[in-house]
Amino acid sequence: MDDLVANWRREIVETRIKLASGRLSRTEERSLWHIVDARERFIGIVSKDFEAEMEKIDREIEDVLRRKQA
Repeated sequence: MDDLVANWRREIVETRIKLASGRLSRTEERSLWHIVDARERFIGIVSKDFEAEMEKIDREIEDVLRRKQA
């Protein structure tokens, strides 16, 4: 189950970064937000510590953005 949660976290990170690009149509944005919402719900259902998982997502996004700036 941990691998599945890690995959969902990775999908959320990638999707949120795409959403932050500002280069998407409203339709694309809506579709991507559905992905984020669904993955977060799944994590909430199967994870032992939802808040910790959300914090990991935030840290992973920050790490990706730092690497892109370097």
